[in-house]
Amino acid sequence: MYIGIDLGTSGVKAILLNEQGEVVASHTEKTHRLASASAVVGARSRTVVAGDGHGDESPGRAA
Repeated sequence: MYIGIDLGTSGVKAILLNEQGEVVASHTEKTHRLASASAVVGARSRTVVAGDGHGDESPGRAA
């Protein structure tokens, strides 16, 4: 399994891929542009654990 994380100024996106490169789960959480570092880290943690195998996006695409 592989995890990709995008920490942006307006949100956190995470994707979980299996060994074949297929999307297992993905999740996006919006953050405030001026959020503190701890708020962004908390959003990242929630994003990574939120994947439930169904994902937010179509297979093969990140959020």
